[in-house]
Order: sequence, then C-alpha cells, then structure tokens
Amino acid sequence: MAKRFESFNRRRLRSSYFGVVVSISLVLYLLGFLAVLVYNADNLSRSVKENFTITVLIQPEANDMNVRQYQKMVAALEGVKSTTFISKDEAAETLIKELDEDFLEYLGTNPLTDAIDIFLEGDYVEMAFLETFKTRLADENIVHEILIDEDLAEQVYSNLQRISLFLLLGVALLTVISFFLINSSIQLAIYSRRFIIKTMQLVGATRGFIRSPFLRTGSLHGVLGAIFATSLLYLSLYYINIWIPELEIHQQWNFLALVPVGLLMIGIGISWICTYFAVRKYLNLKTDDLYY
Repeated sequence: MAKRFESFNRRRLRSSYFGVVVSISLVLYLLGFLAVLVYNADNLSRSVKENFTITVLIQPEANDMNVRQYQKMVAALEGVKSTTFISKDEAAETLIKELDEDFLEYLGTNPLTDAIDIFLEGDYVEMAFLETFKTRLADENIVHEILIDEDLAEQVYSNLQRISLFLLLGVALLTVISFFLINSSIQLAIYSRRFIIKTMQLVGATRGFIRSPFLRTGSLHGVLGAIFATSLLYLSLYYINIWIPELEIHQQWNFLALVPVGLLMIGIGISWICTYFAVRKYLNLKTDDLYY
C-alpha cells in the first residue's frame, strides 16, 4: 500500500514538474518572439520607408543629356538611396497593363512624360526633410512636376511609431504576466511537497539545506524551458524567413545568438525567485495550516 502511494506521489510530482517546464517554455517562447519582433520593427520600418516613392515628371521638351545629368545630380543628393528613370513609353506600357486597355489607340499620341522615381533612405523619410528636398528638386528647368504623397508619408511615419510603442508595451506586459504564470505553476509543484518540507524542518534541517534542492530543481526547469523555447523559436523564425524574406532574419545571427542567452537568464531567474518564495511560504506555515 505504501509503495503504491509513493508511486502515485512520484507520478503526480513528475506531472506537476512537466507542467512547470511547459509553462516556462511557452512564456519564454512568446517573450523571445516579441523580442525578435521589436528588433525587426526598425528593419520593417526602414523597409516600408525606403519603398516610399518621389516621382519627378520631366518637361516634354527636355533632351536626354540634360535628363541624365539631372538624374546623376539627384542621385548624389543627401538621403537618396536610388533613382530610376522611366521613359514615357515604359509608363504607357505599365498603364496599359493596369487598365487592361490600350488607351493609345483612342488618343493617337502618348500624353505621358518621362519621369524619375526617387527612393530615399529610411531615416530621411520625414516631413521636414521632404519639404526641403522637394524645393531642391524643383529648382531645375527640366522639372515639370513633383509628385509626393505627403499625407501617406505622415501616416506611415506615425503608424510605425505606434506599432513600435505597442510592441514595447507588449513585451513589458508579457514579462509581468509570465512571472505570475510561472509563479503559479511552481507554487502548485511545491504545494505537493509541503509535508516533506515541514518534516525536514521538524527534524532540524536548516532553511538553506531545505531550500537548496528545490532551487536546483527550479533552475533546471528554467534551463529546460529555455532550451525548448529556443528550439521552438528558431523553428518559427526559419519558416518566417521563408514566408517573409524582406525581414532578412537569416542575416541577424548576431542578435539571434543572444536570444537563447537572454531566455536562459530569464528562465533561470524567474524560476529561482518563484521557487525561493514558494518554499519560504511553506517554511513559515504552521503544521496545522498545511492541511488547508
């Protein structure tokens, strides 16, 4: 009978410890994933900004040499990442594909003009710079019109700031929630051994001696949780890198190499702290209170 009861307690203890490791793994996985998102928020923001286009329409009478010189001058300006020349014939072909109709047959002539698309570096896509940059571009005789969607630029800038703020708040909130979730799981695991704790205390064991094996076990759970969380995180990032190659996650190994270290420290730290206070709680309880 005693052996059966002991076997039952061991199975229950293993089950509770398994739940602790699973809880730690899931929480650390979410923390790691959010950390990667926050890190990539800047890359994503830069990618969106660098796709913002400024279009310069060229005067119809401008000759090719002046247009090429103007394009080289623009490419050398501060903040310019690249420029693309689009002839009026290329613009017409693109418009025909978009409309799915040959408008040249009705008009007889091509009403479009040559244009230069300008792409800025991400740090320069802001309203103050765009106003100055637009003035600099217009200060040439070959420029017919400059097209800048300033409202879109302002909206993109403000939305990206909000997204970064929400991600940071999400990391902070999840960190707090993770502490309480892991603490609850460890409390349940320690609860099943409360009588052992009190028995050791009654036979004269010191608090440090009683806490020591629990703290080692808690640290081990943190290590296992970090290992499982890191494995799951790397697997997720592998497929994300395939589905969204623009994030260039495969080029961020310097940062990704630090993520397991951070998860390991957080896992061990939270597990150790929660285990310490859980054991102390039962050390401070009276024997009669253990039954409630």
